[in-house]
Amino acid sequence: MNFFQDRKIRKKVKSENVEAPDNFSKIIDETLNGLEDVSVKASKIPMFRMSLKVAMAMVVLSLVILPNISKDISYAMQQVPIVGSLVKVVTIRNYFDKYGKSELDAEIPEIENTDGTSNEVYNTVNDEVNKFTQRIIDSYNEEKDADNYLSVKVESDVITNNEDWLTLRLEILEVRAGTNIQSKFYHIDKKKDKIMKLSDLFIDDSYKTCISDEIKRQMISRMENDENETYWVYDEIEEWNFKIIEDNQEFYFSEEGNIVIVFDKYEVAPGYMGAPEFEISKDVYKELLKEEYKRL
Repeated sequence: MNFFQDRKIRKKVKSENVEAPDNFSKIIDETLNGLEDVSVKASKIPMFRMSLKVAMAMVVLSLVILPNISKDISYAMQQVPIVGSLVKVVTIRNYFDKYGKSELDAEIPEIENTDGTSNEVYNTVNDEVNKFTQRIIDSYNEEKDADNYLSVKVESDVITNNEDWLTLRLEILEVRAGTNIQSKFYHIDKKKDKIMKLSDLFIDDSYKTCISDEIKRQMISRMENDENETYWVYDEIEEWNFKIIEDNQEFYFSEEGNIVIVFDKYEVAPGYMGAPEFEISKDVYKELLKEEYKRL
């Protein structure tokens, strides 16, 4: 990924007025004076030349000076693989099967340190991911039929990977006569080297009522603003109505640091609504957070 293509950095460069460090010019001069003057000629367009000095100056600018000018640029650089994080997520196995009208396409991710060292917490998550995806594969193998349409797809995505936190998302799409969508999240507190769930962020269980009330408010607001949206809040069938989030409720953090609650398809709404998500402003629950997680 090109450093200057990162949207956070581009936004920051446009909006932030910053002062360069006092030794900005000195750093550039020392870098340039220490380099041999070598020019690289373009083979077909001689008029365009790039000095090695200029190229090296750009490296110094991007990797040394910019992070010291702005803490937000420094943070954005942590999102670039290897530069700011010793954790990476790779696909270790792609499982593909086709049997008549049945088809399975699953990618199995693995968390690892970029330096190749082992980590017990990462190994535990990897083991859970393998067991979870293997259950999906086994279920597909039991159900597949050459004459009946079945499509199962498993994909992974890294939602957050910074110095404090890692979130890995698995999304499972199953298509039969209808479609089912399920998301599974794995969270690691890197500071504590600990696998996390939503309840671990809060001082007590009161967060469940607080967040659930906000979800209900958003459901009602969405339905009032769009007649095509439907959520089970005050349905005639009482058992369908959403009441409170689960202890192990699926979630992730948005770019703004807010908790996003994720529901599976059919869990709180009709199937045509897909898998609903609700972003909860930190102001709603911040007083209930444990002190160490107010930084997130």
